[in-house]
Amino acid sequence: MKPNSKFLQRLQRFMVGRYGQNDTLNKFLNNLAFILIVVSFFPKVTWLALVALLLLVLSYWRLFSKKIYTQVAINRGFQHVWFPLVRPFTRLGYQIKQHWQYRFFHCSACHQRIRIPRHHGHVRITCPNCGHQFDART
Repeated sequence: MKPNSKFLQRLQRFMVGRYGQNDTLNKFLNNLAFILIVVSFFPKVTWLALVALLLLVLSYWRLFSKKIYTQVAINRGFQHVWFPLVRPFTRLGYQIKQHWQYRFFHCSACHQRIRIPRHHGHVRITCPNCGHQFDART
């Protein structure tokens, strides 16, 4: 489609004043609906597909809602619950990706995590948070 086609112009006019965000809650609802659809194929449980359909309808209702501030508040409330649950896994994934180039240490005084490049032998580490110094081997 051309960037200025009539269909895109109509779609843009339709979406003016609507929420239209694929935020954290919508991503969660869509992913959960997809998982439920896949799981519903195996034991042939139709009610899982119905729940997935309801989740998709809720997600699209939020997407096309004109109550933008309400949807933002709902998403923030979801994030206050969701991010503490996901944070340890995110941190673990970050450390797994970076463990080839860096070594992670914890300051014994303030428990600040410190990232030091590998293959430097014995080094003296100064905590950037509290100034505590300790020796480590990278």
